[in-house]
Amino acid sequence: MKYSCCIEMLFTEYDFPERIRKAKEAGFDCVEFWCWENKDLDAIEAVQKETGMEIAIMQGNLEGRMVDPRDLDLYLDGVKRSAETAERLGVKNLFLMSDIMKEDRSVLEPPYTLTKEEKMEASARVLRELIPIAEESEITFVIEPLNTLVDHKGYSLCSSEEGARIIREVNHPGIRLLYDAYHMQIMEGNIIDTIGDIWDTFGYFHIADVPGRCQPGTGELNYINIVSALKKTGYDKYIGFEFLPKGVSSQEAACKTLKQLK
Repeated sequence: MKYSCCIEMLFTEYDFPERIRKAKEAGFDCVEFWCWENKDLDAIEAVQKETGMEIAIMQGNLEGRMVDPRDLDLYLDGVKRSAETAERLGVKNLFLMSDIMKEDRSVLEPPYTLTKEEKMEASARVLRELIPIAEESEITFVIEPLNTLVDHKGYSLCSSEEGARIIREVNHPGIRLLYDAYHMQIMEGNIIDTIGDIWDTFGYFHIADVPGRCQPGTGELNYINIVSALKKTGYDKYIGFEFLPKGVSSQEAACKTLKQLK
């Protein structure tokens, strides 16, 4: 497995390119971030060449809603632009959000009602449309169930079972699930059994403790056991550290967690 550092949440006391250097010093294999449009891509590319660090994942959708059939072309156009940027930077994965987020990270609702069935069908259609891009570029597109109770009120995809069902319906290795144990502990719990049930749909795995979205050891989740269960399935992709350091520096939080999980 490869261990990735989310530099939107860790090493934020440094400017963005320097965070890549700090992640390498901490022992990470790669880094990840969210939206690419507000980043200095030339600076990122230069630090990549200097450090040899891979960018494991970034956000793929730019406009529109995956769950809205009216937004199909708009949504796909944004993802295609992100795929071009991903190829430039060597990014292996793009994560796709179901909805449009407001500044407080709640969902900007459309001015009309969409049923759950319509949302599921629209999401599957978007993912099928992306299969040729996945095959040509070797980029994996991942969808991520999020929690609606603490962070993302109104988000459409908030169930790991529903996410896995979409992935199995589309049935392509370039279309996978990003399983975030923080979000799914809040929504469902039962993390280890869920891993056993749907690990074959995973393309990416995120960790953070509950409550607070801070480093493992600050809350209720036993990540030594969780990652051990994940390894036993044969999962060999990415584990992303998408958490906020609590009470210690990013360096200390990241290095301690890496040591425990490796």
